[in-house]
Amino acid sequence: MDKNKIIEAAGKLVAKGAYDKAIKEYQKILEVDPKDVRILQKMGELYQKKNDNAQAATFIMKVAESYAKDGFFLKAVAQYKQVLKLDPTLIDINVQLAELHQQLQLMGEAMAYYQIVANHYDKQGDVKKSLDVLRKMVDLDPDNVQSRVKLADLYIRERMNDEASGELQRAAEHLKRQNRIDDYLRVAEKITALRPDDLVLARELADIYLQRNDQKRALAKLQVCFKADP
Repeated sequence: MDKNKIIEAAGKLVAKGAYDKAIKEYQKILEVDPKDVRILQKMGELYQKKNDNAQAATFIMKVAESYAKDGFFLKAVAQYKQVLKLDPTLIDINVQLAELHQQLQLMGEAMAYYQIVANHYDKQGDVKKSLDVLRKMVDLDPDNVQSRVKLADLYIRERMNDEASGELQRAAEHLKRQNRIDDYLRVAEKITALRPDDLVLARELADIYLQRNDQKRALAKLQVCFKADP
């Protein structure tokens, strides 16, 4: 098989607008070498010209997979992004993009794609997959309070209170270290809902509310302490 001769013939057919005939020519090469990235790319382009986005996405995905396997992560990212433009419903492509950005140490972009995936599974009611993605996000960026709180909220919905309490505790400690008191109070209140007998936390919150002249909230916390030990 003379590959260059086939490519030349296919190119002439493309120039004439004979896309189906050109595809048949390129298929001859793929039957012998199904991993030829250059031909896979041309097939994707031809199916785009035919407005067959599903087929185009299939071929471009193969190109992206090849680049990723060979360590050309930036090239793979560009191809996967093109796939998403052709078919935004392919949620697994967002996972691939998240993992590739993680490989490239672009954590902000990775988190953004993981968030898309988490939102998708949450809307679908797939709790297990939602939890898996949120755990990945927390592992990827341990200081991201928003991810921890979302994970905790999902744990609460599933009545996994011990796990939720642990995540909220870590989020609260981070906020306290950063002196983000308003955010700390919001997270701490979630903890008190899970641990109503935590008198140490109740006294701490009472002190903060008193310092802020919020007598109503301070009194509520002090009453918890008083009931436990008059």
